[in-house]
Amino acid sequence: MSRVLAASVPHRAVVPPRRPPGYTRRRLAKPARAAADGTTSTDDASTSMKPSRKGKVFLIGAGPGGIDHLTVRALRLLRACDVVVHDDLGASDASLLDEAPPSATRVHVGKRGGDDRSWTQPDIDTLLVKLCDEGKVVARLKGGCPAVFSRARSEMDALTHARCAYELVPGVSSALAAPLRAGFPLTDVNDGRHFCVTSAHDPNKIDFAAFRGIDTCVFLMAGKSLDAVCTRLVSDADKRGDTPVAVIRDACGGSETIYRGTLDTIVKETKGEKLSPCVVVVGSVCSLGDVYDPNAEGVVSLGGDLEPGTIDVGGDNTATIDDSYADSYIDNLTREIEAKDARIRTLEEELVVSKRAARMLRGRK
Repeated sequence: MSRVLAASVPHRAVVPPRRPPGYTRRRLAKPARAAADGTTSTDDASTSMKPSRKGKVFLIGAGPGGIDHLTVRALRLLRACDVVVHDDLGASDASLLDEAPPSATRVHVGKRGGDDRSWTQPDIDTLLVKLCDEGKVVARLKGGCPAVFSRARSEMDALTHARCAYELVPGVSSALAAPLRAGFPLTDVNDGRHFCVTSAHDPNKIDFAAFRGIDTCVFLMAGKSLDAVCTRLVSDADKRGDTPVAVIRDACGGSETIYRGTLDTIVKETKGEKLSPCVVVVGSVCSLGDVYDPNAEGVVSLGGDLEPGTIDVGGDNTATIDDSYADSYIDNLTREIEAKDARIRTLEEELVVSKRAARMLRGRK
């Protein structure tokens, strides 16, 4: 029957219903809410088991710092949550927290070494289970990526044991972002065939001999152990003293600073400086960034001052364009419009001729 009806109106286009205002925003919130109600699809590999409660915890990578380095997925979830549980590094930026609904509760669980007021990991685990048990949609913001030195395993185990649903949401790790901020990639066909990422919080627990033959070594949490790292790389990993080193402090943050040197000189270059939080990269690829200037003038620069909630996750951005480029852009656009206008006139003329021909044919009948 449907085929007969379709054939009877061959020239009628099928137009989808117009979406009401605000449809997009509700659609963005739907995944988090649907997941919280236990209606996620069966192919969701990130959820550990069928949930027995209505809440859900999203372990979200907040990136190295600032909303510019937050993924669209993370932003959508942040805007749909009931509670934000956030760390210090990369996850406490006001530009991120302001994206959560005004009604959302914000809980700061940052850890500070040696500070008795810091949250312990078991306390954080217990909090996440409690919030999920209350039916909350929880955005657990973790600096960088949950896959890299984030203690995600502890929280995953606690949620699994309590039969709480959770999802892992990737983020941009500082181990990957910091080298780019210093103007070089981690890998290179000639100088960086492989790399390793290590926590330098306790250098005595690192097997530096294992780094022999590794082109690029990345150390996180190395602000207080830089001297030991450099010394052990030379003595245990057989690295040359003139191997390039880059120290990127507060990568992507407001106080970002880049120090360059070698294994023999970098400690002297950074003497007296507060390095934490920092990423230390050791390898020949570091020298590729020696001439990098991120502040060089360009044609287009994206604005950095954005009000909370004004980012269109559909991808539209506002750009500031200088006059010379604007004139060229307008000329090209004008030519395109004129060409399309000419094409439209041609089509209109062809349509008139077609109508006349049709009338002539009907008259002959």
